[in-house]
Amino acid sequence: MLDPIVLPTLYFIAVLELIFQAGVVFYAYKVTRITGSFRAWTLIIAAFSLLTIQSVVGLALTLSLPADQIASLISSVGETTAILSSMVTAIAGALLFLGVFGLAKRFESQAKPQPEHGKKTPV
Repeated sequence: MLDPIVLPTLYFIAVLELIFQAGVVFYAYKVTRITGSFRAWTLIIAAFSLLTIQSVVGLALTLSLPADQIASLISSVGETTAILSSMVTAIAGALLFLGVFGLAKRFESQAKPQPEHGKKTPV
């Protein structure tokens, strides 16, 4: 029998991962708006977008399955293994989000025109 907290925990982690992935796509696109588009960065954004779409589809398919099928699948792998695996993926998503967010903030601060030395900035 599956512990009643396992399934909601896995759903919560999946939604959290999806939020991080959507944030990665958003801030990666924001970096493109600041720095301009080039092939390598565009391919990276396309990969992030596909991974986000994959997560949405996977979550939707999982939610459409009966709870007993999901429970038997989780039981076959092991509750701890399923949760740890999901947590590692979510942590990787969080780190990726923080990295791309940091890039966006760095490029935003460099893109702002710096006032010339000795001149006042308009208010």
